Formats: sequence, C-alpha cells, structure tokens
Amino acid sequence: MDGIHVSLEAMDSASFTQYLQFAIPSYAHDNVESGRWDKSDALERSKKVYAQLLPEGLNSPDDHLFNIIESATNQNVGYIWVKIETHFGAKSAFIYGVGIFESYRRKGYAKSALRCIETVASDLGATSLGLHVFSHNSAAQSLYSSMGYHVVSHNMKKSLVS
Repeated sequence: MDGIHVSLEAMDSASFTQYLQFAIPSYAHDNVESGRWDKSDALERSKKVYAQLLPEGLNSPDDHLFNIIESATNQNVGYIWVKIETHFGAKSAFIYGVGIFESYRRKGYAKSALRCIETVASDLGATSLGLHVFSHNSAAQSLYSSMGYHVVSHNMKKSLVS
C-alpha cells in the first residue's frame, strides 16, 4: 500500500459537476445511515448543504477542490475538498470531503491523498487540519487515527419517539 502515489489536480467545471453527482447522494446516504436525517428528504437536504457550503460553486472563496490522480496511470481515483478557515487570527484547514471511487478503495489511495492535502494546507498557511467522520465509518476512523488525527468532540443523539 505504501507504493501508491497520487497527485492532486484542481477540478475544472466538468469534473466539479461529476464530483457533485457523486458527492451529494453519498453525503445524503451517510446522513441517513448515521441516523441524522430521514431518507425521505435526505437528497434535498444534501443539495442545500452543498449550495450553502459552496455558494459560488468551484469558485467559492477559500475552497480548494481536487481530483485525486493515480500517478502511474494518470487515472482519476477520487476527490478531496479542503477549505482554509481563519478563526481568532489562526489559519486552519478542514477537509469537507474525501472520497475514493469504489474500485480503488482499500488500496492506499486515501492515505496518499491525505498526505498530499496536508502539504497543500500547510502551503496555504494552515497550522492544523481537521475533518469529520461519520460514526458508522469505522474504516475511515481507523485510517485517520493511523495518520495522527484524534477525536476533538463527539455529537450524540437520542430519539425521543418510540
């Protein structure tokens, strides 16, 4: 797995459209799977979230969206999206999305892409890098922990309807 090398290529408008076609339903599914959203309106909610987070689409300020390109084959294997944020004078980066296409999963592409995005974030002046992971995604949690990420908070939920 350590032999996997990728590069990050800035998305163009065509790849951004493809990304949204993949990411919006995926985000809706993860929110349903985690119990946060009801399936009946999950896709519509996901579309609204993306519209709020990327109000100017690909040109939204401080958002950097990349295709993950496998270096040996020049094949697009996924995507990663990082936003640079400034809070109380300190710059940090937050990964809003990372995804590896199904046939490339569990082969080291995500780890390699995360290493690349660390460099991008640092080059953009960020001193830390955060991300969100759904509670049901134990594979991603293991990956992030193995790379030095640690839990900074937990959101919990209790149903009040029986």
